[in-house]
Amino acid sequence: MGLTLEFQYQDFYAGIRAGGQLFHLKLSDEKDPTIEFVDKGEHFHLYFETDDASAAAVALKRNGVPLVQDVHETAWGTREFVIKDDQGHTLYFGESR
Repeated sequence: MGLTLEFQYQDFYAGIRAGGQLFHLKLSDEKDPTIEFVDKGEHFHLYFETDDASAAAVALKRNGVPLVQDVHETAWGTREFVIKDDQGHTLYFGESR
């Protein structure tokens, strides 16, 4: 996905970089209560824009990541695919057309 570890503080806090963006992540031992809400409402936790949805999907599949929904055209003019991370979060990847 092109993410790099920018910093890590002990075993519960880290920053990851995606291009010019830096995301701070904090580990929680509790299950995220939004997972069920997202699943029921067909929402997502994160949306990543990509230049090539097909290539990104192939790279993730090559690394053993199963797709929840394969690359598809949307009514709003994007090409998208969907995965769930190992904690159950729904992640969308989209390419503008």
